[in-house]
Amino acid sequence: MRIIHITEALGGGVLNIIQQLAALQTADGHAVTIIHSVRPDTPTSLQLADLFLAPTERFELTMATNISPLKDILALIKIFKLIRKIKPDVIHLHSSKAGVLGRIACRFAGRSNSCFYTPHGFSFLRKDISKNKRHVFSLIERLSSYFGGTTVACSQSELEHAIKGAGQKKSLLVENSIPLDLVKHATGGGGGSSCLISTSGRLCYPKNPSAFRDLALKLKNDSARFLWIGGGELENELFVDGVLPKNLNVTGWVSRDQVADFLRASDLFVMTSLWEGMPLSLMEAQASGLPAVVPNVEGCRDVVVDGVTGFVCKTADDMAKKTQLLISDMELRKKMGKAAREKALLRFAPERMHSEMLLAYTSTQNSLVRGSAA
Repeated sequence: MRIIHITEALGGGVLNIIQQLAALQTADGHAVTIIHSVRPDTPTSLQLADLFLAPTERFELTMATNISPLKDILALIKIFKLIRKIKPDVIHLHSSKAGVLGRIACRFAGRSNSCFYTPHGFSFLRKDISKNKRHVFSLIERLSSYFGGTTVACSQSELEHAIKGAGQKKSLLVENSIPLDLVKHATGGGGGSSCLISTSGRLCYPKNPSAFRDLALKLKNDSARFLWIGGGELENELFVDGVLPKNLNVTGWVSRDQVADFLRASDLFVMTSLWEGMPLSLMEAQASGLPAVVPNVEGCRDVVVDGVTGFVCKTADDMAKKTQLLISDMELRKKMGKAAREKALLRFAPERMHSEMLLAYTSTQNSLVRGSAA
């Protein structure tokens, strides 16, 4: 098949997933083209050339992140022309902006049956915008669904939001995967003062770094150490009166290999996110063999099997209690970590995502490719 992936947001988790799909689809003999815009979090052209090796093709196309009528119309016309020129068998759209413009372009090109859309976290779930703006984004998603296409949700929660919140009845589930060859088995350091509690990701609003800091402060008498693996614009939210708490450190930006090394040295993984699509960092931690304590939000609750591979918590106090429990109970940590790794190595394998995605592309039935893996 000839497959094109179109995204406005070629960075972070979206980039990771598209890179995996492109590599596996190319290796399987399919012709793959990446069409994307450039944002501050997009790697350089040289870096992208290393990520998307020949024969994968790549084209840059300007798409505005925010609503911009003139720029959106121009991008829509360019997407329409590229679809007509390339004549793909599959058009896979990633992220909200590409999802809207791409579905309209596919409809005008008579290609709605070949159109697939993965939101990677619906924009109307964002907590950093007003209620009215979230309502507008929800309305846009509902209107876009009338142009056809099939939504391929990356998590069970996203599937439910696609059907109920976005009105996209033609939806199915293909969970994200991670490059398992980069995962290192966590060995940890024991309990008490040597217990390392880590999280990883960009220090930004959705990740809620101040909640991670507050958790470290609540448990400062437990002698455990807290580590944020990554950097970002909200690093200052980890500080108290201009300094980091004594039991909290931040690495700054590090390589993927270094992330894997930090996870290998950890005993427990915690996320404090306000919302997620299906967080690759959490999937990597579980595959490393780390039990996880996470909030009951989209994405997080889809990865962690509550009471088996970690805990899904409704409140900050509950997160503190569950984290404290795992700090003090080494055997429970090991038990949950073992279960997390066993499940993750099967559930998050790239080959599984690849085969299910191809089945989604070729299937004539609009049913779930895969149910909840929990």
